[in-house]
Formats: sequence, C-alpha cells, structure tokens
Amino acid sequence: MISENARQNSINSYVTKSTYFINTLLLLYHVFFGFLFYKNQAHYLYYFNYISILTYLVCYFILYKQKSYLYIAVVFLEIYLFMLLSVIGIGWDYGFQQYCFSFVASLLFTDFYMNKRHKLRKSTILLIILNVMTYLFMRLWTYKQPYIYVIEDTSFIPIFYITNAIITFGFLVLYFCIYSNTVLRLEHSLLEAATRDPLTGLRNRRGMQDLLSTVPNTNLPYQMCIAMIDIDNFKKINDTYGHDIGDEVLITLANILLDRHTQNQSFHVCRWGGEEFLIFYRKYKKTEQEVYLEFDELRKQIAKTVLHFNDLEISFTITTGLSLYKKNMSVEDMIKQADANLYFGKEHGRNVVIN
Repeated sequence: MISENARQNSINSYVTKSTYFINTLLLLYHVFFGFLFYKNQAHYLYYFNYISILTYLVCYFILYKQKSYLYIAVVFLEIYLFMLLSVIGIGWDYGFQQYCFSFVASLLFTDFYMNKRHKLRKSTILLIILNVMTYLFMRLWTYKQPYIYVIEDTSFIPIFYITNAIITFGFLVLYFCIYSNTVLRLEHSLLEAATRDPLTGLRNRRGMQDLLSTVPNTNLPYQMCIAMIDIDNFKKINDTYGHDIGDEVLITLANILLDRHTQNQSFHVCRWGGEEFLIFYRKYKKTEQEVYLEFDELRKQIAKTVLHFNDLEISFTITTGLSLYKKNMSVEDMIKQADANLYFGKEHGRNVVIN
C-alpha cells in the first residue's frame, strides 16, 4: 500500500512536472514571438522579449526552489506587461488583449474549483477588476493613439491573432486539465488517508464499512463470509518485547493478508481495530468446508511465520471467527456472529478457526 507521504509526494511531483511543462511552453512561445517582432522591426517588443525569455529561464530556478506563489506572481506580471506593451506597440488587431480572458477564466476556475470556495477572494476580485480595466484601457488607447510600430505586411495579422488565440485558449485547457486532475488526486489522497490504516496500509474500519455499505442486506446473489481475526496474546507480545515489535507483528500479519487479497480480489481485508482484522470474502465458488479449510490454511501459515527483529525470532498465532451467509442475514448479523465465534475460539484454546 502507498503511504500518505508517498501519495502527497506523488501529487507534488505531478504538479511540479506539469508546471515545468507550462513554463517551457511559455519560453518557446516567447522565442517564436521574438522572431516575429524581429521580422517586423518592432524593436522595443523584440528587446522586451529578451527580458521575457530571461524571466522564464529564471522561473526554472524558482520552481526548483519550490516557490510556487512567487512563480505565479512573476508569470502573471510578465504576461500582463507583455500584453499591455504589445497592444500599445502594434495595435488591437493582433489579439494580445485576449490574455485578459485567460486571466479572468483562470482566476474564477482557481477559486470555484481548485479552492472549492463559495465566493471569490478579495484578491481575485481585485485582479478581475484590474484585467477588465486594462482591457478597456487598451481598447480606448488604440482608438485615440497611433501605433508605435506599423506592420506593413498585413499577412502577419492573422498569424499573430491566431497564435494568440491558440496560446490563450490552449493555455486555459491545459491549466484546467492539469489542475483539475490535481484536485482529483488530492481528493483521492484525502479519501485514502481517511479510509486507510496508517500503520499497515490496509483499509481501516471506516474503509471497510464503506465497502460493506454497498452490500444488499438480504437475499444476496452470491456467496460471502465475514472473518474476524485476532492476534493471540498480543498484549503479552507488547509487554515482553515492546510496542515496536508489536507494530512489526501487525505489519507482518497485514502483509500476509494483503498477499491473499492480491491473489484473490474477492478477499477484502481491513484492520478493524487494535490487533483485530476483518475479512470480507465474497463471490467465491466454494463449499462451507472449503472456505473453512482456506482460513485454516491461513492460520497455519501465520503460525509458521517467524518474525526476525534484531537478534530476536518471534512467532505468533491467530484465532479466527467465521460467519458464512445464510438466507435473510444482514452484514451486521454476520459481523456479530463472526465476533462471537472469535471470542469462543479465544476462550477455548486460541490458534483455531471457529465456524
């Protein structure tokens, strides 16, 4: 099972790699526009593009240092200035003003989807107002003021406009896909953390109850059984060898049970609490005697297992209470019966399977 730290590291790695990818696209985008500005002798935009390229090279270092908020601020500022200078420099028809739409859409998406908010943050509202005002300013400016550079070859107009449209909406699609996937991964991680036992990696009681809640109460269309397993004399193991050894015993048992689940996906395992484990075994095609023998074989396997810890060799046994489904039994009835069989076995010698 994947630990919580491993899941979080996986999410962080995914976000980091995705952001590196976006940063590389932005860098290449500025290399392309640098060529267009140079071709059309838009000198100050060409030189500003040098600054943009340098900015995105520095951004790799910012990402390496994991300064995500600084990265967002730098990228926002660079794109904002690039948009503003480009519209003032060569005019409205080249489509740089479209970046305002991208900014507003990404801000709304971040608040309402990624942050799961029911209202906009004040900072988001201010940034949206800034983009709307900038858009209006650029529109008015291009009505009143002459362009700094007049690009004589009008065939470049659709090249600029289409490129900016692709960049704007392509970035939005990429941003939405990457970070919505991040949210889904995070939600899955939180769900895993809530339904997994941190020591053994198995389902915890809540996780198993969620699974059992999907089972109809009566007249099941398949065979199933509930098994309650308890480690014999577990308190004595803790008292004699210490809780570290006790934890190793729990992990060892969990790994054996997990191997059974790997071999048979109908064999669902959880740590029910303390040294107790619950197995939900469904959709098998065996007789009651065959199921009993399967759990007895598991008991024998565990009894033969020797745990090596430093210079110690430790073995342990389990007692198992079985409850096989009978007509009109509920899952709760089966758990109670399995629990009763378990305690009967513990009171009559331990290291047994009681059906």
